[in-house]
Amino acid sequence: MVKCCSAIGCASRCLPNSKLKGLTFHVFPTDENMKRKWVLAMKRLDVNAAGIWEPKKGDVLCSRHFKKTDFDRSAPNIKLKPGVIPSIFDSPSHLQEHSYSVMDSPKKLKLKLDYVIRELEDAKESLRNVLDREKQFQKSLRKTIRELKDECLISQETANRLEAFCWECCQDSIEQDYIS
Repeated sequence: MVKCCSAIGCASRCLPNSKLKGLTFHVFPTDENMKRKWVLAMKRLDVNAAGIWEPKKGDVLCSRHFKKTDFDRSAPNIKLKPGVIPSIFDSPSHLQEHSYSVMDSPKKLKLKLDYVIRELEDAKESLRNVLDREKQFQKSLRKTIRELKDECLISQETANRLEAFCWECCQDSIEQDYIS
């Protein structure tokens, strides 16, 4: 079975002539901490499991995802130096905006989510304040309409139309309150 590079958008395959082309393939570390660093560096999600992708036994990354300084070339077989993390990933543009790729660490995503939640709460509070001011304005407008009618400065028909308008506006505001 031909091994393929696990990086998103990488088409490298481990073929008999790969080494001749300077392409090497490296299995994921067995150390869980290092393996996690590799996976996070890849910025890859598992769409089926709705989480971060986990490499299986035998999954590999090709040498294109490591810097030249990451390799120990002193032995006949090219090996990665201990503790190196892949850092070169060039996802195709059509995949960069999809859930196949994690652009931030989970910690950064949590901070962004917390910020958005705070912004949403502030916006809700601001909306409540606007609706409260609108209700106060409507009450004041109704009072003014009654006073104008009582002093015969507007006709009963005009007063009724203005009252109906105020009632419609008030009802719309109340409906909006129930939505939020």
